[in-house]
Amino acid sequence: MAEITTDKDTGWGVIYRLNALFNQVEELAPTGKYDEWNFKLDRIWSNLMYREDLDIITDKEENIKSINFDEEAHKIKVFFDKEIADVKRKMRLIKKKYSDQPDKGEKHKDYILEKNKLYSIILKKEIWLRKWMRELQLYLKEIVRDPSGAMFGSG
Repeated sequence: MAEITTDKDTGWGVIYRLNALFNQVEELAPTGKYDEWNFKLDRIWSNLMYREDLDIITDKEENIKSINFDEEAHKIKVFFDKEIADVKRKMRLIKKKYSDQPDKGEKHKDYILEKNKLYSIILKKEIWLRKWMRELQLYLKEIVRDPSGAMFGSG
């Protein structure tokens, strides 16, 4: 049987997909849509995990009992997800505390501090993903254009 291969480099497909997702991230982050922003980052993470092996646990009869990631990238994502969930829980508690005064809950200084923490955590998650993409060489090559180097053929 003939082997079927694509004439396109799959790396380009991943790069285009990641670029499209990051375009959406660039729109969501400044609007304060933190849940949507975080969801798009999870989609980016899933696109980056395609190279990683799964740790499939089976029983004696070869029935699958669990499927796990064993990579550092998964541990980092779990850390961020836990941090995000903790902050969101605190935000819900603050809103609940002032449920009889709806305007006060989201304007309370503790709520605003937690919301700022949420922004910071999601931003760190985004930066980590961008750095990981660079490590995986999934960014297009950065080229510095410097006219001063033209004389030497490097600009």
